[in-house]
Amino acid sequence: MEDWYNSAVNDFEVYVNSFSGLTSEQQDSFSIKKDHSLRVAGNSRQLAVSMNLGEEDEKVAVLAALFHDIGRFSQIVEYNTLNDAVSADHAVLAVEILKDKQFLSNVNEESRNLVYTIILHHNKFELPRTLDNKEVIHARLLRDADKLDILKVLTDYYTGKNQTANHMLTWELPKSSKVSAGVVKEVLAGKLVSKKEVKSETDVKIMQLSWIYDINYKTTVGMILRNRYFDKIYNSLPKNDQIFEIYRKIKVFAENKMME
Repeated sequence: MEDWYNSAVNDFEVYVNSFSGLTSEQQDSFSIKKDHSLRVAGNSRQLAVSMNLGEEDEKVAVLAALFHDIGRFSQIVEYNTLNDAVSADHAVLAVEILKDKQFLSNVNEESRNLVYTIILHHNKFELPRTLDNKEVIHARLLRDADKLDILKVLTDYYTGKNQTANHMLTWELPKSSKVSAGVVKEVLAGKLVSKKEVKSETDVKIMQLSWIYDINYKTTVGMILRNRYFDKIYNSLPKNDQIFEIYRKIKVFAENKMME
């Protein structure tokens, strides 16, 4: 691997390992987020190659992916949650840490600022129209790469047997056999489910299915289908006609996107 990548990974790992006094659950969440960041970097490289981006753009994509969640670690320690709504915007935290620690000091200014912009928008409900074409391409790439691995982590958790419950993945929300009305309305209208409508663990999973509406590249959709992520989420849900209708709409949308 390139020297710049090895150096960045070293900075990342030294920072993550600098935290001490973690509870066992916090340590588990640290491990999940550390491994997630490394895998998202791999996803971003794969997408960048499939899109025939140049060498510098591939570097930007990989660095943005590696550091996109670096704000999660201080968030876990300070707030003991991964829910931005009740703590802090982890994307903003990430950029603050990158600037404070000067982790991108060996990257040219244009690329460095592009990385900051990509990270700032990776977790937002939608991208602002103020971004230029290059920023949009990269922001979409990171959002796809991020969702790919979040789906992997979540479905591994949902399909795991006899593992300890992790409230940081389920948002500490109650279980329910029904989907909230606002969630049903949005997902069946072909819209991303907004967090404000989520009231239960079931709603969280339906929101995750709705991410298909925010997947940007065909390569990403293909990876989601091959890994059966949506099937695994559906299999972890209560079974009723409403949930099946939602699942069927999501699957048809994904399959149609592959034929575009």
